[in-house]
Amino acid sequence: MRIFVVGDSGPEHNNVISIHRTYEGALKAWNRRRLELIEEAQSYLKSMTSESEKEMYERIIKNLSCEDPERIDNYPQETPYITEKKLQE
Repeated sequence: MRIFVVGDSGPEHNNVISIHRTYEGALKAWNRRRLELIEEAQSYLKSMTSESEKEMYERIIKNLSCEDPERIDNYPQETPYITEKKLQE
């Protein structure tokens, strides 16, 4: 049996958010998490005053705008992922 694990990872963390039986279900959860991360970055961007901090959050938003779970790359910041695993029966 195959399952799909959805989470986000960064240099110092790996969070599992949900587990799904279908890729389609995992993709929906992945996209929700991606949009949450974009919202968080937009919120931080509004409160930043230094130009370097603004540039960092603009880059994060651009990176998270990728809608392909296999191509998205937001390292070293939080990056949502889908991983396929096989369960032993």
